[in-house]
Parts: sequence; structure tokens; C-alpha cells
Amino acid sequence: MHMMVSKPEQWVKPMAIAGANQYTFHLEATENPGALIKDIRENGMKVGLAIKPGTSVEYLAPWANQIDMALVMTVEPGFGGQKFMEDMMPKVHWLRTQFPSLDIEVDGGVGPDTVHKCAEPFGRALSFRASEVRNFSKIWN
Repeated sequence: MHMMVSKPEQWVKPMAIAGANQYTFHLEATENPGALIKDIRENGMKVGLAIKPGTSVEYLAPWANQIDMALVMTVEPGFGGQKFMEDMMPKVHWLRTQFPSLDIEVDGGVGPDTVHKCAEPFGRALSFRASEVRNFSKIWN
């Protein structure tokens, strides 16, 4: 679950009860990431940590060894149809070089013209909205 909410702490237990196996929250949305990471783990889920375009990737570094996945937003969170922000890819590269075993995802604006920029040397997983997937058959064939 990628939780784009202002108080991610309040949704951990309900998401675990609902059967979520991973809980991804935005670093900017909590005052105590360490406690939230612990709570997510105690509720039996993997931990994902997302950062918005305006957040320095180094802000995520202290938590990188405590999480399962880092998510770099390549659009501003909140609505679809935004243009992919290619200038976020250095964050992905930095994470990959600093934390080589960390799963890294990007989210937002990924489509047929931008997917290769995401997939080439960086992440092991890509995150797509359903609307972004419909034209991908021409890429993978």
C-alpha cells in the first residue's frame, strides 16, 4: 500500500488487518519515522519509504537500512496525468550507489517514452498507475 496521507501512523493497523503486506509512507508526513517503521514491522508488513520531488534524497538515508523499499516520486503526489520529472532520476542513482541492495521504485508520469529512463541502471521494480500501462505492449514486444 502506498499511503499518501497526512497521518500515516493511524492507518498501519487497519491496513495490516486488511491484509496489506507492505506499507509505504511519505517521509514528509510523519514526525517520527523510526517509530512508524517499528510499528509497521510489528504489524507484520514490509516497510516502504517515499520522498516527494522537493525532498532531498539524503533525508531518506538515515532510514535506508531499516526499510525494504525506497520510493522516489517522479511527480508531485496527489493527481494523475502529470509529466514525468526526469530530474528526479539522480536521486534513484544516488540511492542505488549508496544502498545497492535496497529495492527502489519510481512513481508518477512513467509511460512509453519514459520507462527506459527508469529501468536502465536503477531500480529493480517500477510502479505504474493503471492508466500508464495501457500502451506498454509496444515497448516489451
